Amino acid sequence: MESPLTISTDPKKPRQPLPAHDGADYLKTIPGFSVIRKGGADGDPMLRGMAGSRLAMLLDGEMILGGCNNRMDPPTAYIFPETFDSIKVIKGPQSVQYGPGNSAVVVLFERDLERATESGWKIHSSGLAGSFGRHDEVIDVTYRTPDFTIRAAGTNASQDNYEDGGGTEIHSQYERWSTQLSLAWTPSDNTAVEFGAAISDGQAAYADRGVDGSKFERENYSVKLTQRNISPLIEEMNFNAYHNYVDHVMDNYSLRTPSGMMSNRAAMNPDRETQGARLAFNLRPAVSTNLVLGMDTQTNEHTSRNTMNQTMRPYESLVRVPDAEFSQLGVFAELGWNIDQLTRVVGGARVDNWKAEDKRESISLSMMSSTPNPTFGQTREDTLKSGFLRLERSVGFSGSTTLFAGVGHNERFPDYWEMVAKEAADSVSGFNIESEKTTQLDAGLMYTYGGWDGSVSFFINEIEDYLMIESGFIKAALNSMGGMTGMSGMMDMTDSRTATIVRNIDARTWGVEMDGQYRFNENWRTELSLASVRGANDTDGLTLPQLPPLEGRVGVYYDDSVWSAGLLWRGIAEQSRFDLRRGNIVGQDFGPTDSANIVSVNGGWRYSQNIMVTAGVDNLFDKKYAEHVSRAGASIPGFDQVTRVNEPGRTLWLRAQLTF
Repeated sequence: MESPLTISTDPKKPRQPLPAHDGADYLKTIPGFSVIRKGGADGDPMLRGMAGSRLAMLLDGEMILGGCNNRMDPPTAYIFPETFDSIKVIKGPQSVQYGPGNSAVVVLFERDLERATESGWKIHSSGLAGSFGRHDEVIDVTYRTPDFTIRAAGTNASQDNYEDGGGTEIHSQYERWSTQLSLAWTPSDNTAVEFGAAISDGQAAYADRGVDGSKFERENYSVKLTQRNISPLIEEMNFNAYHNYVDHVMDNYSLRTPSGMMSNRAAMNPDRETQGARLAFNLRPAVSTNLVLGMDTQTNEHTSRNTMNQTMRPYESLVRVPDAEFSQLGVFAELGWNIDQLTRVVGGARVDNWKAEDKRESISLSMMSSTPNPTFGQTREDTLKSGFLRLERSVGFSGSTTLFAGVGHNERFPDYWEMVAKEAADSVSGFNIESEKTTQLDAGLMYTYGGWDGSVSFFINEIEDYLMIESGFIKAALNSMGGMTGMSGMMDMTDSRTATIVRNIDARTWGVEMDGQYRFNENWRTELSLASVRGANDTDGLTLPQLPPLEGRVGVYYDDSVWSAGLLWRGIAEQSRFDLRRGNIVGQDFGPTDSANIVSVNGGWRYSQNIMVTAGVDNLFDKKYAEHVSRAGASIPGFDQVTRVNEPGRTLWLRAQLTF
């Protein structure tokens, strides 16, 4: 932590394990984060057992949402970490500045914009080669003058199918690329105007389902305005507006051979258009007080077009059919007050107005049947409130120690994957499911003493109307909804069928996170971290599902500014607490998992300040294991079916970095 509950990191610096190619891959190196693996790319991040829209991912202040109804493309699938200058993680409902519904964490992927004192170039580039055909290329070029800045970045990453520690090949190949361009005008030290654009695409094979992602196209356009030192009261004004469009294709023929019930070439083409804006003022009402006042808004519309026979009826020829539209408008205020040199109070509040419209005329029950949508044409509107208050206190122990404690309340509107992509317990539409309310206490300390520095944090919460996803048999009960159409229209209306539903429960989670570092001398240091989370489903008297097990990491590192070396041990406890076929929009529990011990090593040589070469071996002992929160393996022609999507086996990699 650099401040209470806030972690900052530089994504351009070398890391162990293997350097990340997308946002989720990077976040899993931060204690407390887990990633739900589906293949080689595009995993879904999770913090403290929370996933989906409980985590906010902002790219330079912009909201991005995926298109896939089954989370094939979470927001982190469109994030290329090495093209950003910093990543900031704010844990818990402990800020209201960065949009609504962030009950678990806010992650800010940010690029710097500084006015240059003289003209010049800045270039960052890297190349990586690794096992299973892995190769990554990144270039980030900036040219600055006092008046203008132009920045362009490009990335390319690909990998073949990997093998787990037992030698089983996992259907997991991927290719990804991105380009980004921005132009900034800085006529003075106080004014900056920036225009940006980005395009990316890729394809990825999935080991957990019957289709792969053959298209992940994203288009982005943005504008930002910053004005500083407006008056003695108004220190800064920030405005940004953006447009994001995601065009996604899933099919069963681009990266695999169609078989079984889906022997025809089938394709699904959802898309989502998101537009938003934010205006904020940083005020200084007193020397000891800073205040941020602002508002933000976003709208997004989701459509889809599908075909069961791409040869006879290609999806490109079909009309897109909208199924849902969301809009949000929020206002917020966040205050920081230094009571004295040792004590600080931080607090904030926000109110959000949400609207959603259900545009689905019918709901698909299977590949061959559908039923009229009972909530077609309905609009729902909610006003949700969030806030927090935190006390920070420096104490007079040996060294430097800061204690902190904060309580936060967050009300989260159901997202698309909960209210549109899922059914309810008593209806084929989950559109009218209740919003989720989280009240959480965070407390801990940060310390520095001699060669030691680190932090310990605890959290406990109560979640009213927690949105839980569960799969199983339910009664069809469709007579009152007009019956079903399709081949199953002749079935008995009281027959059971398999469905995935969303329902509200009362829940609790609690846990602890620790991280620390001890420097033996200028060249040697050791690092350790520990993360544990538990949870309870109070409504059913069961454990809360999809909770990662206890995890610890210990690393030993050497660095003399020319040569470096490191060893990292990651220990994962067994997880015997689970609730079968229940979880969240990302995945559900399907059994216990064993413990695992993973060792990785790395070394580096810095030829100069501009050139560095690093190499490593991840999973040194070729351990066969899977994360508890991974997805179940699917039956894929030409591949052995695995119970879970196992992690990669022994992986060698070599990376070269050039900056100047």
